[in-house]
Amino acid sequence: MDLNLRSLDTFVQIAESGGMSSAARRMKLTQSAVSQIIQSLERSLEVELFDRKVRPIALTPSGAILLEKARGLLLAAREAIKSVKEPEGASFPKLNLCLVESITATIGPGFAKGVQGFADLWSVHAGLHSQHTRALLAREADIVLTPDPLDDYPDIERHEILKEPFFIALPKDYAGEVEDLPALAAERDLIRFSMRTMMGPQVERHLERIKLDTRGRLEFDSATAVLAMVTGGLGWAVITPLCALLGRAFWSEVRFVPMPGPALHRRLYVVARQGEFGDIPRLLANAAIERNRKSLHNHFAAFPWILEGCTIPEPAATGRT
Repeated sequence: MDLNLRSLDTFVQIAESGGMSSAARRMKLTQSAVSQIIQSLERSLEVELFDRKVRPIALTPSGAILLEKARGLLLAAREAIKSVKEPEGASFPKLNLCLVESITATIGPGFAKGVQGFADLWSVHAGLHSQHTRALLAREADIVLTPDPLDDYPDIERHEILKEPFFIALPKDYAGEVEDLPALAAERDLIRFSMRTMMGPQVERHLERIKLDTRGRLEFDSATAVLAMVTGGLGWAVITPLCALLGRAFWSEVRFVPMPGPALHRRLYVVARQGEFGDIPRLLANAAIERNRKSLHNHFAAFPWILEGCTIPEPAATGRT
């Protein structure tokens, strides 16, 4: 089938200008060339597109149908060409985004407002980082906000959006010396993050390094559940600012104190397959950085030691304004 954008554009020009001669002038072609293009198109489609028995020529029913479809095809083609030439200004039809829980429920709402224009549709999934990593590598997810930088994968781009400190959450009525971690660990259970999370193993490795024996038989995937257990007096926890924000409803019943000894931090990243989405991953990282900055300063002003422990990168330059 000899159907191409040039022949469709010629057909639309004739239909809109009312004749082949006027279309030829618009397109800077001879009338003979325009006539040959249309005849070739009609032979390819095996229909007549114009009623040449009337003056000015008019569309046949088949021509009227093609005119509507051709306009859409030509518009889509022009947008595709523009997107290819100017990828930094393009909008994707759909992007699949995965967020860990501590991002979804804290900076998520404000973050979403800032990135809507990058895609016509965002499909957002919340859950554990391990699920998101598998989805990204299987091409079921496009971009992931995660604590896992995927350092073992060379074809991945990563943009750090936050380095946040771990600290201790205690029941408000705990009267012991927090600086004496062995005493705290001996007296109260540690409410753990599960080994399915990235925080769980990270905290366990840190406690092993400082040779702290802990007890406790409760572990959770959810930071909200961890803080709820602390509020209920069932133990203490090691958490981060974004995780603490998930349990703001419990803040009146808990105490946040610095963790004695060596500092421990969690890093968060925007991760995507290298080079597939233009500036979008970097733009997402910039939006997340700004939301982190506002959210942390708004909610932790009463805890300057927490803010001092956070490192928020400066937004990176991009091709978009």
